[in-house]
Amino acid sequence: MLGKFRLATSVAGAALLCAGAAHAQVQNPVAAQPAAPAGTGASDGAEIIVTAQFRAQRLQDVPIAVSAINSEALQDAHVRSLEDLSASVPSFSVAANSNYGAAPLSIRGVGGANGGGNVFADEPVAVYFDGAVVSRPRYASLDLVDVESVEVLRGPQGTLYGRNSSAGAVLLKSGAPTKDLYGYIEGSAGSYHDYRVRGALSGPLDSQGHLLARLAVGYSDYDGWARNYNGSHLGGSRDFLIRGTLQAEPTDRLTLKLIGEYSYQNSHPALLAISDVSNLRDEVTNPTGSNVLLPYTLRPDLQQVLKDQRVALNVDTFTRTKGRTITLQGDQVFDWATLTSITNYRDWRVRGQLDSDGTAVNPPTPPFVTGDISNVGDNGGKQFEWQWSHEMRLAGSGHHFDWVAGGIYFEEHLGFGPFTIFNRLAGPGGAGTAATFKADQTTTSYAFFGNITYKFTDSLSLTVGGRYSEERKHFTRSFGVTTILPFDPPGPVVFPAGSTLAAPPDVATRAKFTDFSPRVVLTFQPDRNFMAYASYSQGFKSGGFNAFGGSTAFRPEGIDAYEVGMKLQALDRKLTVNTAAFYYDYTNLQVRTPVPSGGVGIETADKARVKGVEFETTIRPLTGLQINGNLTYLDARFTAGALSAVLVNSFVAGSNPAVGLEDIAGNRLTRAPKWQGGANVSYETAAGADNTIRASLGVRFQSSVFFLETRQDADTYRAKAWGELDARLSLANRAGWELAVYGKNLTDNRHLSQVSSLFGLPVAAVNEPRRYGIQARYSF
Repeated sequence: MLGKFRLATSVAGAALLCAGAAHAQVQNPVAAQPAAPAGTGASDGAEIIVTAQFRAQRLQDVPIAVSAINSEALQDAHVRSLEDLSASVPSFSVAANSNYGAAPLSIRGVGGANGGGNVFADEPVAVYFDGAVVSRPRYASLDLVDVESVEVLRGPQGTLYGRNSSAGAVLLKSGAPTKDLYGYIEGSAGSYHDYRVRGALSGPLDSQGHLLARLAVGYSDYDGWARNYNGSHLGGSRDFLIRGTLQAEPTDRLTLKLIGEYSYQNSHPALLAISDVSNLRDEVTNPTGSNVLLPYTLRPDLQQVLKDQRVALNVDTFTRTKGRTITLQGDQVFDWATLTSITNYRDWRVRGQLDSDGTAVNPPTPPFVTGDISNVGDNGGKQFEWQWSHEMRLAGSGHHFDWVAGGIYFEEHLGFGPFTIFNRLAGPGGAGTAATFKADQTTTSYAFFGNITYKFTDSLSLTVGGRYSEERKHFTRSFGVTTILPFDPPGPVVFPAGSTLAAPPDVATRAKFTDFSPRVVLTFQPDRNFMAYASYSQGFKSGGFNAFGGSTAFRPEGIDAYEVGMKLQALDRKLTVNTAAFYYDYTNLQVRTPVPSGGVGIETADKARVKGVEFETTIRPLTGLQINGNLTYLDARFTAGALSAVLVNSFVAGSNPAVGLEDIAGNRLTRAPKWQGGANVSYETAAGADNTIRASLGVRFQSSVFFLETRQDADTYRAKAWGELDARLSLANRAGWELAVYGKNLTDNRHLSQVSSLFGLPVAAVNEPRRYGIQARYSF
């Protein structure tokens, strides 16, 4: 039945796209068209064009808080992945890749501390690649290969996009096929053996230009900045991506695009224990240690460890991710509207292993225990994810109306495990335990959404939208706990290796979630240089189930969002100022909380409120000189609720610390800095008749943040304020060559970029140190 439904929807979409192609006469002026490159704005004052509302519009005409970065700006900032965009966009934060390839996104303080640690929780920030939703947070850590633009939309976006998102959306657009032969190849070499090469080739496959193609390939090999105690490199990865695009234009009104992609990443995160673990008993360095752990006490040598760029992991830490995707998009232009159909299939296979304690401690073998467990992986396993979606939208425009209506069918299957969490000091006699989890979840979702704008006058308009969502989830989970090594004390009691210590009943459950979310926007735009808007919208994120922990289910999340904004251009577009003020009221905010016995769970906080102000500006005081800046003030706090917390300040390694509920009213949301911002100054000038010199200097800064919703009186789950300075200098000529040198984090500021709780202990990922490199590019 499901296969018939898929076939029916795809055939229906193709039929609707082809209908009317023969008798089409006049192209709709608001039809889907290739957008001009979005970006921070060229130094010549070119308009920034975005597609946030499914039609090419000036950014200044869109009543949404949206930021856009084009390929030129990505290259200038040497952006390798979305992780490099933290603080470059207002209220935007990306966690470091610290657990199994997932680098979760946060907008306006909502994104969670441990991100993808619970593989069955939906993300509050939706990512779309070439119009198709990416349900899992994998793209954030992958290399951005042949990406034309990145748009970051802040606030709930359910009435415009197929997959609901309570915090915002990130739109990634790959390079499109061209009617003329075009291509480029670029390479770079940087500090810590960072080598990258990427390129693309695009052009027509027939003489009429009705069939176009583009092929993009990228490869990187980065050793990483950290040196392990055994001499190995950590903090790097090896990435490969290939993407092919085929675009057919049977008529001047029908466009069909087929995109296929394969990606591979083998990363080795550099994790660091940041609490005081000096009492851990080690058979060589500390044989008489008490094994008492202090999770809320910062290790005294942290700054020296960061300066030395050394980590100590005795378990091979890695994540290997393979991804495949295929997308079929069609756009049919009618006289009165444009019909868009997007069908997408995507799967990921993930296998990894982490050193949970972040140390190289090898505990001595206890009496009456036979064997050696010093090299047992602290936790590891595999995940399999696939998703299938079909979305259809109809967008049109009249004398007084602009409108969008659409629907989406989404299906996802997540397979988790076997995933094993080892505790080398637990179990009978200290023989160690292995807790093995296996879980599966299938999600089917239907949604219908619409958005209509009525223009009362040329200056005043009202937008009304709504979204109905229905999601069904079927979840199963099983786990058991066994011994690792034999324990044979004197007497009749013997525990062979693999002895079962716990085997709870399997969980099999299902749930259904429905929601209707409205949106209202009032816009005043007396001329093209000024716009003001006020909006109210609701957002929704369905509930779900936990792969770990004792609590199986968690409740759906809701948000009431209020926003006012202003967009201004003056002095013949030499000055652009965009600002927004917002207030969010969350109920049942889904929070990722650590499970002391290993893993991550989802709990809900009763109430939270977020309020803040964002500011973006572009100034072009002289020809060739451009200054971009952004600043965010954010106050994000819980107003009611209680969450699980490790209540004790110390516990013995191998035991489960005491956990209880902590009142979190007044605590700050995680990864929600009070202040965040950045600025970039670029200058471009001619050097002779054929050459151009371009120089850029950028700074990003962020105030302190928390990585845990509880125990915010401690220092171990808090990062201090930081700032990074970047620079780039390039020489380009008309023949297509460009040579550049760059520097990142020139002040060598070191800070914690992510802290996760593993076995009740804080383990951190750290930003990269100062590094330099050269780039070369040839395009034709």
